[in-house]
Amino acid sequence: MASLQTIRLSAEQRRFAAEHLGLARMQASRYARRWSMPIEDLLSPAYEGLCKAAAQFDPSKGYRPSSYLVSKVKGELLHHLRDTGFAVRISHRYRELWIKARRWLELDLSDGEIARRLGIPLSTWLDCRTACGLRPVPLAPEP
Repeated sequence: MASLQTIRLSAEQRRFAAEHLGLARMQASRYARRWSMPIEDLLSPAYEGLCKAAAQFDPSKGYRPSSYLVSKVKGELLHHLRDTGFAVRISHRYRELWIKARRWLELDLSDGEIARRLGIPLSTWLDCRTACGLRPVPLAPEP
């Protein structure tokens, strides 16, 4: 969901943001792969995070631009995914477990082995898999 906040950037801040568009795109790409989403769905929040970071960045504090910008872009992506990533609300803990477990799912490990590797009870993993493993379906049948 797009923010209604208007971000006003000076010419210098716009130039700074433009220099780092690749960084925002790279973060969007990482999250797109992680969440199996099209990158196009994540570019807007990544660029919004970049603009917010450009407006707030203060070089006198000694932060490297990339370190500061990455954290702000990731934060905006996480907010976007939290708000739009699932059809129903799923706890942050389950979403994090799901992200960690996806590589083991791709290796066709058993549910018991995945739970063991995550360090959680099998019942917790099964609940997480049920909650996160289903893709949203359209409410109306497709024509």
